[in-house]
Amino acid sequence: MREIEIKLKVNSLEDLEKNLKKAGCNFGKEFKQHDVIYADKNNNRKFSEPIEGNIAIRIRYEGKGAKLTLKKQKSYQMDCLEYETEIKDPKTFHEILGVLGWTPECEVHKVRKHGKFGSYEVSLDKVEKLGNFVELEMMTDDNADPQKARKELFSAMEQFGFSEKDEISNGYDILIYKLKNK
Repeated sequence: MREIEIKLKVNSLEDLEKNLKKAGCNFGKEFKQHDVIYADKNNNRKFSEPIEGNIAIRIRYEGKGAKLTLKKQKSYQMDCLEYETEIKDPKTFHEILGVLGWTPECEVHKVRKHGKFGSYEVSLDKVEKLGNFVELEMMTDDNADPQKARKELFSAMEQFGFSEKDEISNGYDILIYKLKNK
């Protein structure tokens, strides 16, 4: 599947949540996520400068479980082919990644509230060291037009006062990496 999303900086998550609920969005409970993002140490590309074709691997710890995610970047950073599966033994998988030449590049800690807004997935995020964000995403087939999808996502967020100028084009991993490597 292809994940196309937009990420926007938010002043007040509480106000946005109220407005989204008024518009029909349903949210689950708040939960914590701890992501460890790996980079291929054999790849000469800089982690902070993702380009089409880049692959990122993440182990996400949530509650008592963990998931492995592989994302292959398409037209821009928030447009990826995504593959995800649960892993029973993240420590062993961390070791496997090391043997394959993948090393932890950064970690992201956040508190997330996830919801459904029409056909879109919406996440309200409090990201340690970065602040508050909203992500709106859609899952499409692999050949979807990313610009058409982005337009649709921005159109859905206009009613809440957002536009393309509010977009944060980097993922949390890249933002954290840049922050720690200033």
